[in-house]
Amino acid sequence: MTVQASSVPAKKASVALIRSWPLTLFSSLLFPLLLCLGFWQLHRAGEKAAINAAIDARLSSQPRSIIELGEDLDNYQPVRLHGRYTDEYYLLDNQTRNGRPGYEVLQIFVSGGQRWIINRGWVAAPPQRNELPEIHWPMAAKVITGFLYPVATSDKGRKTTSEKRIQRVNTVFTGRLQLARPDWSIRLTADSDTALVTDWQLLNSPPERHQAYATQWFAMAIALVILWFFAATNLPRKLRE
Repeated sequence: MTVQASSVPAKKASVALIRSWPLTLFSSLLFPLLLCLGFWQLHRAGEKAAINAAIDARLSSQPRSIIELGEDLDNYQPVRLHGRYTDEYYLLDNQTRNGRPGYEVLQIFVSGGQRWIINRGWVAAPPQRNELPEIHWPMAAKVITGFLYPVATSDKGRKTTSEKRIQRVNTVFTGRLQLARPDWSIRLTADSDTALVTDWQLLNSPPERHQAYATQWFAMAIALVILWFFAATNLPRKLRE
C-alpha cells in the first residue's frame, strides 16, 4: 500500500511536466529523423573526401602518351598529346565562374592521325547574347597535357554539329565528330600553354557542402529541442518557481 501511494504522486508529477502531448509526440518522432539526416550528410562528406583524395592521387601521376595508352583509358588519367588544333571548336553554353556567364571551349586536336575533343577551359561571354567570344589557338604543332574525362552517354540531343554554341556534351554530340574515342574528352591542365581558365569542379557537390548540410540538420534538431522545452513542457515555469 505504501508503494502504491508513493507512485501516484510521482506519476502525476511526471505527467504535469508535459503541457502538450501532441507536440511532444511530434518532436519525439522528428528529432531522431533530423539526427539521422545530419549523420547521413557527414557520411556523404566522408565519401566525397575519399573520392577527392583518389582523384588528386590520380591527377598527380605523370601524364602518359595517349597513343601509348591504347585502349587502357580510365577516369582522370593524365595524358600527353602531340599534334595540332583544327579550326573546329564548339562553345559549351551556360558555364559560370564567380557568377560571370561564359562558355567552355571544346576544340578538335589531331594527334597521330587520331581526332580528340579537347576541353580547353572557360572564357567569359560577351555582353550581348548574339555575340560569341573570339577563340585563338596556335597554328604550329603543340604538346598538350590534360586528363581523361568521360562523356555522358545519351541518345538525346541535337542532330547537327554545325552551330558553335552547344548545350551539352554527350555521345550524340561527340559521335558525329569522327573522334578516336567519342566516349572520352580531354580536359587541359593549367600548365598546358593552350589552356584557358581551368578551375575544374570535378564533383557536383564537394565535401564542404555536405558538412554544411549536416550542420543545418543538427541545428534544426537543437532548435526542435528548444521549441519542445518551452512550448510543450512546464519546466520553464517550474524553474522560475
